[in-house]
Amino acid sequence: MATEGSHHSGVAERGLDRVWIVLLVVAAVLPLVIGQAHRELLPPDDLREAEVAREMWLAGDYVVPHLAGLPFVEKPPAFQAVVAAAYAALGHPSTEAARAVSAAFALATLLAVFLLGRLAIGLDGAALAVALLALSARFCRTAHVVQLDNGLTAAIAFALLFAWKGLAAEEPEAKRRAFAACGLALGLSFLFKGFVGPALFGAGLVTYLAIERRFAELRLALRPLPIAGFLAPVLLWLVPFVMRASPAVLHAFFIDNHLGRAVSGFASNVRPPYYYALDLWLAFAPTCLLLPFAALDFVRARAAREPAAASAFFLAFGIGPLLLLSLPKAKDSHYALPAFPALALFAADWSARVLRAGGARARAWGAAASGVGALAAVGAVVATLELGAPSLRGVAAGAALGGCGIVALRALQRADARRGFVAGAALFALAWTLWFTGPIAAFEVSRRSVRGMFAAALAAAGERTVLLYRPDDGTRGGASFWRNRTAEEVPDPALLIQRLSRDRGAVALIRREKTAEAIPRPLVEAAAELGMTPVVEASFPGAGDHELVLVTVRSGAERAEQRPGAPAELGVRLQPVGGEPAPSLAP
Repeated sequence: MATEGSHHSGVAERGLDRVWIVLLVVAAVLPLVIGQAHRELLPPDDLREAEVAREMWLAGDYVVPHLAGLPFVEKPPAFQAVVAAAYAALGHPSTEAARAVSAAFALATLLAVFLLGRLAIGLDGAALAVALLALSARFCRTAHVVQLDNGLTAAIAFALLFAWKGLAAEEPEAKRRAFAACGLALGLSFLFKGFVGPALFGAGLVTYLAIERRFAELRLALRPLPIAGFLAPVLLWLVPFVMRASPAVLHAFFIDNHLGRAVSGFASNVRPPYYYALDLWLAFAPTCLLLPFAALDFVRARAAREPAAASAFFLAFGIGPLLLLSLPKAKDSHYALPAFPALALFAADWSARVLRAGGARARAWGAAASGVGALAAVGAVVATLELGAPSLRGVAAGAALGGCGIVALRALQRADARRGFVAGAALFALAWTLWFTGPIAAFEVSRRSVRGMFAAALAAAGERTVLLYRPDDGTRGGASFWRNRTAEEVPDPALLIQRLSRDRGAVALIRREKTAEAIPRPLVEAAAELGMTPVVEASFPGAGDHELVLVTVRSGAERAEQRPGAPAELGVRLQPVGGEPAPSLAP
């Protein structure tokens, strides 16, 4: 009878474990997909990547990406190619398709983390890692941005999975197959962000081999099959790119956008070497709170000569890339995203061991998770009610908060650490869900939206050719994607004036600060040399300190305040993109 009771107890416990894992995964996945469908494109990343993909789909050129009609080779085109393929599958460009690609890459990252966690730290650890990664600030927010770092992070996460398999395998043939798959994933990472992907992985690998003193593994990792796995996707794009691109484009890709960003920052954010050491506490919140405890436990285990292979692997692939990223002058928060899967697994490894051990430490951990989740959810609910009128959404959010709070309190009463952690994850999922929907999302989008400004300017431009002068990426994307027609960038002032003078069916679109001079001085000087006069046809203020102006030219000293017939064209509707309603200025 005792044996039978033990058997039933074991089955019940396994059943509870499965429910716990499913609840964690659902809480992790929900915030990544919620709010994607109706979120408009925002500058600069959304508009840039969506428009590069649109021009790629339209031209059928998947080798040399273009933006505003000019080669755009900051990075290889894998991410935009996937978005373009989504457009092709739908038959038209679509905001929803572009956002779906980002969300799909984020979910692929979670899949790789789950598979690696199951192999290295068990199913419960895998579920914890998925939740800790998905609910972290930078990962969750980037999943809602049309940004190639989502694809890069997924490729690096799968490279970690196959690297672990290769290092854990005992048979040489199994090692070679795993390392070949790792090489293939690294080749794909190159296609997303150039040499950055393999370099970040290499930094983690060198750190791990140094910690574990396993440099002999390189003999099998650098065999022909793994090298071929890496080179296959790289050469598939690089060879036709080198054959087709001009010397100037090749220089821009290899020198300006790789060496230039590392040495001088180029056109990127220049920040101090300690930037990531500070940014990590915000970007990786709330999971960052666990890292010191996991690190102390790792140091203790190493000092006691206890087995800690998984912790060493995850720590190395988290710290190594961050150290490498700290060397170049160009730094940004999302650059560190590929290190987050390893850091989430590192924190999950420690957390899983704490929860399995039970006791006071596990109860404290469960209570802390519930408390931090409750603070996040309460803040999101209050912000929702403050920014919007009372609604069914607010009532539902309050009810969900109350339900999760009851579960958390009961978990504390029963000293059930696992249920407390699930309640905390559910509360965080509620907070992120409110962030990406309803009044909070509307407020965030309204602060950054440029669509109304572009709708007015492009409607006034009508069917004329739109030329861009020294635009930023948001202007390049906004002037083309929402019109479903490429706005041409003309960087040379004299050439732009010549285009406007020869083609009176063209107009220049310029984004400027409201306090700046009416027309950029280089255009005024270039027009004077050609005996022309540039004229501001109309201006369209935005929500911030920028506005759009339409500029045409007149011969001699003639200054027409606006071209004939312009008022009648103010009601022209933009050509809709992807079935979206086109903004109009028509009454």
